[in-house]
Amino acid sequence: MSDSIENQESLSVRAVLCIHRDVFDRLGPVLRYLAVGLVDQSVQLRLLSADPRVETLRLGPIQSLIHRRVGWPVTGRRIDHILGALSHQPPTVVHAMSAESYRTAGAIAEAFDADLVFQVTSLADCDGIAQFGGPRVGRFHAISQPLASVLETQLQIDPERIDLIHPGVRASQHIACFAGPDRGATILCTSPFERGTGVDKLIQAADLLRKRDHETMVFLLGGGRQELALRRLTRERKLSSHVTFANPLGDLAQAMNSADIFVHPAQDTFFTAGGLQAMGAGMAVVAFASTVCDFYRHGETAVVCEKPTAKALADAIEALLTAPEEARRIATASMEYVRAHHAMSGMAERTAAAYRRLALNRATFAIKE
Repeated sequence: MSDSIENQESLSVRAVLCIHRDVFDRLGPVLRYLAVGLVDQSVQLRLLSADPRVETLRLGPIQSLIHRRVGWPVTGRRIDHILGALSHQPPTVVHAMSAESYRTAGAIAEAFDADLVFQVTSLADCDGIAQFGGPRVGRFHAISQPLASVLETQLQIDPERIDLIHPGVRASQHIACFAGPDRGATILCTSPFERGTGVDKLIQAADLLRKRDHETMVFLLGGGRQELALRRLTRERKLSSHVTFANPLGDLAQAMNSADIFVHPAQDTFFTAGGLQAMGAGMAVVAFASTVCDFYRHGETAVVCEKPTAKALADAIEALLTAPEEARRIATASMEYVRAHHAMSGMAERTAAAYRRLALNRATFAIKE
């Protein structure tokens, strides 16, 4: 009979995380927590990206490798360069963090006969899986139950190959929402200044709140192609003293600890970390319904607007402004929810366990006489 492995942590895992720039934009701190947590789980980790921000994730034994963008007509040469850089210590697991990295990760896994893992954080990732024509994917890591259901029901993926691994963020010990009795109500939004992200609706909602005699300060921490149009809308509504466009490169955690209400004004088909971070910071969250995120629970962890309109946003924010104790109750519940379901340690432990299951499947054992 074969020897059993009593401790799967003895299995050696050398993982490469393939990170496209969209992951830095959307997942930000989640990515850092995952990298550090995997090292704590004794995973030998290398981070592969064409984005120079990968250098900011280098810490202790975490290695990073910056490569030139992979794409036609130089795809083959760029892949060969990456393979050469990895060949001195071939990976046993290649983990693509978004659809934009699936093909590169597939080529690396095929070259080194490594196990392939696809992270799923958006409906676009699901589309990428449907179109992927590379080697067999060993496991799929879905960040929410809705995305896990899409993999299983629409893409017909065996549920045994799907791991539900919630993104992990830091949970504060103190509630930010209306923590300062002498502080005016502060609203925070981190959505990018692009079409369809709903920032214009938040500005319109701020106008409605002012007309209802609510004194608030709205801080927009973002950037993007629609910034000039949004600034113009702010001036047209005479909201320049109420709406501030702030530098998104500052300390977001500090900003959240100093604000009361976080607004996510878009019906996203992809996960972004901002709302979850705000919940962990003890802010009261107002959001539109999400097709991919399962942590916005109306009346429990957030106020979820029934309609994606400026009026619905204004009504939801007004309800929190006029009932601060209810707002603090929701903020407290959301912080506890993050602590229970989105712990950083839990994310890393479940990811490392998935890696080791793949390694265990490959392991061969001596036959005892």
